Amino acid sequence: MKYLLFATAILIITSCSNASSSSAAGDAVFSYNLDGTKISGGEVDALMMNNAGFLTQSSGSDKKLSFFLNDAYKGDAETYPHSLRFAIPAKTGTTTLIADQDNYSVQLFVASGPQGKYTMYANEGFSITVTSISAVRVSGTFSGKVKLLEGTGAGKGEFTIADGKFDIPVRPVK
Repeated sequence: MKYLLFATAILIITSCSNASSSSAAGDAVFSYNLDGTKISGGEVDALMMNNAGFLTQSSGSDKKLSFFLNDAYKGDAETYPHSLRFAIPAKTGTTTLIADQDNYSVQLFVASGPQGKYTMYANEGFSITVTSISAVRVSGTFSGKVKLLEGTGAGKGEFTIADGKFDIPVRPVK
C-alpha cells in the first residue's frame, strides 16, 4: 500500500511538473487559412518574442495585447515565410478592426526576395475574438482581409485570412 501511495504521489507530481513545464516552455498552437493555404504555428523562441503574447499599457487605462504568429523557418532561410502581428485590447470579447485605425491593428508580413525582406499588409476589415486571457495564456479566433501597404514592395493586392485560431503563452511581466 505504501508503494502504491508513493507511486501515485510521484505520478501526480510528475504530471503537475510536466503540465507547468509545458506551459513554462511556452507551447504555442495556432493556425489559419491564407487565401486557402493552411498556415500553422512555429515554436516559441527562448526570449518569448515569437508566438507569445505581451501585455502592455495602452492609451489611458486600457491594456494592449500584442503578439506575432510566425510559422516555421523553411530550409536554411532566416526569414519566416508568414508572420501575423496583432495589437488588440487585452480583454475577452470581439474586436472589429477597420483600415487606418490608430491604436489597434493586424499586419501580415510575407517573405519576399532576399533574406529578411518582407512585403507588408495591413488590416482592411478584421475580427478577433479573445475567448480566454490570463497572466500566462491567451486564446481566441480571428478572420478578415489585409491589403498591401503602399511602399513595402510588389505583392498581391489583398489576402483573405479565415478560420484563425490561437492558444499561446503570455510573456511574463518583469
